[in-house]
Amino acid sequence: MIDTHSHTNKFYYPDIDNILEKSKKSGVEKIIVPATSLEDSLTNPQFIHPMLYYAIGSHPELSKQIITREQLESVYTENIIAIGECGLDYYRDNNKENQEKNFRVQIEYALEKNLPLIVHTREALEDTLTILSDYYKKGDTNKGVIHSADGDISILEKIEDRGFYLSFNGISTFKNADKIRNIIKNTDLSKILIETDSPFLTPEPIRNEKINNSSNIIYVLENIEKIKNTQAKEKIYQNSIALFKLNNEKYI
Repeated sequence: MIDTHSHTNKFYYPDIDNILEKSKKSGVEKIIVPATSLEDSLTNPQFIHPMLYYAIGSHPELSKQIITREQLESVYTENIIAIGECGLDYYRDNNKENQEKNFRVQIEYALEKNLPLIVHTREALEDTLTILSDYYKKGDTNKGVIHSADGDISILEKIEDRGFYLSFNGISTFKNADKIRNIIKNTDLSKILIETDSPFLTPEPIRNEKINNSSNIIYVLENIEKIKNTQAKEKIYQNSIALFKLNNEKYI
C-alpha cells in the first residue's frame, strides 16, 4: 500500500523510525509527505528514509504570505515528486484573492516541473474547478489528486476529467460520513487513492487513538473494498505509482 498523504515528520513523530517500521510491517511500502509551508518544504526532505517521498508547497490557510515561483525554486530539489498541498480553504480563511494567487503560482510551478499537484479544497470546490480548468483540459491524465475528497460529486467528476484522482482517508470510515461513502461508491476505482492525513483523522474502529499514522491505512482500504464490494488494493496501488511516477525511483 501507498499512503499518498501523511505528515510523517519529526515534528509530529519524534519516534519516526518506530512509526515507519510499524507502517512497513502493516504493508505500507511508500509514504508521500506533503508540505504545508515553505519552512517544512525545506526541512521535511532533510530526513531521508527509503519509505518517504516529498512534496513542496504552501497550504491555503497561510494566505497572508504570498508565495512566489522563486521561493518554490529555493526549496526544490530533484528528489521532489509533487507540489502541494496547495489549494483553497474557505472554512477557516476567506482571503480568497491571496489564496487564488498562491494556488495559481503553485499550479504553474507544478506544470513547469512536470509534477503532480496535491490539492487541498474545503468549502471551495467550485472555485477549485474553475482555477484548475484554466490549466488542465478534459482528457488529461495523472495531473494531481484532490486530497480528502468531499463535496458535490458532479463537480468532482469534472475535476477527475482533467486528470485528477480522488483520495480518501479515515473520514470515510466515520459513522456520519455517508456522503463521502456515496462519493466512493460512485467513483471508478481507476480514480481512487488512499491516504491517512496522519497524524490526523484516525479511522474507525480505532478512532480513540489520539495520533494517527500510516499503519492505519489498512482500515481506509478495507472500507473502500466494502463499499465497492471488490478487491481494490492492487488497482489503488497502481494508481498511486502512475500519478507520482514511483516506478522511476528518484529517491533513496
